Amino acid sequence: MYKIAICEDDINYIVFLKKMLLKIEGINESTALFYEFLSGEELFFHTSLDFDLVILDIQMGDLNGYETARKLREFDRNMLLVFCTGKVEPAAEHFKVTPYRYLLKRYTDDEMLSEMKEIVDKMKEQKSYPYVMCKYSAGKDQIRVYPESVLYIAIRYEASEIFACGKLKEQFPNEVLRVGMNLNDVYEIFNESCGFARAHNSYIINMAYIVEINAQSVKLTDGTELTIARSRSREFQKAFGGFLAAKYKG
Repeated sequence: MYKIAICEDDINYIVFLKKMLLKIEGINESTALFYEFLSGEELFFHTSLDFDLVILDIQMGDLNGYETARKLREFDRNMLLVFCTGKVEPAAEHFKVTPYRYLLKRYTDDEMLSEMKEIVDKMKEQKSYPYVMCKYSAGKDQIRVYPESVLYIAIRYEASEIFACGKLKEQFPNEVLRVGMNLNDVYEIFNESCGFARAHNSYIINMAYIVEINAQSVKLTDGTELTIARSRSREFQKAFGGFLAAKYKG
C-alpha cells in the first residue's frame, strides 16, 4: 500500500492532483492511501509521517512548503518530496531539501500526467527496496537504511543497532544508528532474501561483507570478527552456502 500525502492550501488543486495520480497504472483506491492537508501545521498533527510520497505547495501560510519540507527531512532524509508551485523559477534554498521534482501549476493535464508518471515510477522503485527507519544523533532525526549499507545489526536493549558501511558510514562516521524494533522484527525485513543470516541470537549479518568464515566465527570487510553460536552454526553455514551459490550462479 502506497501512502501519498498532498499538502496544498487549495482544496480544488488537491482534488486535481489526486485525480492525476489515480489515472496512473497501479495507483487506485485499493493500492494507495491518500492524506490531504491544507497546511504544513496540519500535516505535522498527523500521527505518522511515514509517507512514500509527499507533494508540497511551496506557497502556503505561516509554515510554507520549504519549511515543511525541511522539518520532514528531519524525520526522514530519504522521503520522496515533490514541490508544486505557481512560480516558474524555484528559489535556490529549495534545493537544500533535495526535492525530486517541481510541478508547475500552469501545466496542462497531459503535462501533469507525464510528470506524475515519472514521480510514481520513482515512488514504486523506492518502495520496492526493503529498508528500516533509523534514528541518529540520539534525537528525532531519522534516515532510511537499505541492506547494502549494513554490515550487521545487533540487539541493543529493546531496540537494534545498525553497524554501517560504505557511503552511510562516511555520512555518519561517529553516529550510533538505532532502529526502534527488536531484532526479530528487523530480521523479518532484512532476511535471507536480502543477504542476511542469523549467526547469533544477538545479531544478524550481511553475508555480502563476509571475508573469512569458519565453524566458530566470521570476519567482515572492516575487520570485525563475530562469533557464530553453536546452536546457529549449521543453519548459518547452510544460508551462507546458498548465498554464495546464488551469487556465482551462471
